[in-house]
Amino acid sequence: MKALVVLFDQENKYQEEKAFEGKSGRELCTAFFEKAQFLPAGIDTVGLDFVKKGDCKTGSQLLAKIHQLAKEKNADFVIYSYADLPFLNVELTKKIITSHVEYKCEYTFADGFPYGFAPEVIDCGALGILAELSKTSQAEEGEKAVCRETIWNLLKTDINSFEVEAELSDTDWRLLRLKFDCGNKDDFLQCKALYQAAKEAGLTREEGVSSSDVEEFSKIASENVLALKTVPGFYNIQIQGQRDTKPLYEPDFGCKAQMTYENFAVLCKKISEFSENAVLNLSFAGEALLHPDFLKIAEEVLKYQGLSLFIETSALSLTDQIIEGLKALYEKSPSSTNGYQKLMVAVQLDAVSAPLYAKMTGGSEADFSKALNGVQKLCGEFPGMVYPQFVRTNHNEEELEAFFRFWNEKANPSGGNCIIQKYNNFSGLLADSKPADLSPVERNVCWHLRRDLTILADGSVFACPNMAAAAAAGKEVQGGFLGNVFERSLEEIWKKSDQMILEYINKKYCEICRACDEYYTFNF
Repeated sequence: MKALVVLFDQENKYQEEKAFEGKSGRELCTAFFEKAQFLPAGIDTVGLDFVKKGDCKTGSQLLAKIHQLAKEKNADFVIYSYADLPFLNVELTKKIITSHVEYKCEYTFADGFPYGFAPEVIDCGALGILAELSKTSQAEEGEKAVCRETIWNLLKTDINSFEVEAELSDTDWRLLRLKFDCGNKDDFLQCKALYQAAKEAGLTREEGVSSSDVEEFSKIASENVLALKTVPGFYNIQIQGQRDTKPLYEPDFGCKAQMTYENFAVLCKKISEFSENAVLNLSFAGEALLHPDFLKIAEEVLKYQGLSLFIETSALSLTDQIIEGLKALYEKSPSSTNGYQKLMVAVQLDAVSAPLYAKMTGGSEADFSKALNGVQKLCGEFPGMVYPQFVRTNHNEEELEAFFRFWNEKANPSGGNCIIQKYNNFSGLLADSKPADLSPVERNVCWHLRRDLTILADGSVFACPNMAAAAAAGKEVQGGFLGNVFERSLEEIWKKSDQMILEYINKKYCEICRACDEYYTFNF
């Protein structure tokens, strides 16, 4: 049988960085496929082709191009991968190809492993079908920008029509969301950390990494601080210390100040330079819409390609002027490059009836109609970007199903978008009002320590919201206070919580962490 190797070239700076003993991720990936040591007996390659991002911007274009190349080379199937994977594994790849041929599959992939250890394999005939679907019944999916899940996302729209096989990992590593590619700063730093750890473990060779068991590499990464914690991807930022509601589920964070526009602009620039790609929540510990410079602050976020703006609001202070101004800013902003929507607005409803809404928010029953009207207006101007939100507690559990059934419908104003948020008792500061325990059997390394920073209006930075609330309550936060963002660099501040990650890996928890069950929740 004949196989064609097709590599998608994202044409980014990180894949060219010679960070692996003088070689780049692109060079290691290309060398892997050129040597073809992964091919089972009886399989020959008919070439290695690169498809550049500039030539194929949508999924439909990519599939059409790959199918064309496969037909020209008379290939039976295509081995497809991004061109920036430095840790491709010979044995895992060989298993995937063997399964694909032996079971006469149309699509075969590795499942449960961290991303970046193996390519995908797809039958030439299936490629043709997907290419056609991407232009017809699945044109909406086909018009999306090429991403690492493009083929799978299209295939799963009609998955029962295809013969699909998965090579399963012994351990399910997906919970850790490890990605070993050189597509952005976050993933590139994971690769650097894993390569250094593998080198110290004697698993590297002159030409790159060894063909050791991928489970071993995965375990090494799961216990490495720098692989688990690269750069922040989500920032909780308090720009306004005042609220127009008093939610039952929110503690006092102490700081009631406003962050000035000038200070925020400095902070936003720091975030863009350090994280490159991130989501900024401007509604931490206050109602962002109450800030007199809200639109100027929103504009500062939206002007950066790699940053997305997240607003969590009661919508009670929403005005037509704010909506019009935000829409104008959004329409002139550059497209997002971080994989998330450029703008997202969550409206705090927490109920489907006015009496319960008033109880949950500390407001009046009349405010419920105002909040719903705010949702309607926002949805009209920002379709697909508005998320009615429900924080699930013992107080409102009886209305959860009705909330979900209504807002999950495509026909409603939000188009089916909604958020059901877990209740947080802030490590015991608030009463236990959690209706169900959803925590995993085994405790994972805290996502908020790995991915988030919490910044108050005065510049104080905490490892997570629970630490900020505990400090406001006069509790010892044991390393949870990281410094002031207006006095130190973000890199210095971020590194200060490395020790907390190490303690988590070793299952040692401070008092606040031990009493917290937010560790498994993930923002962005």
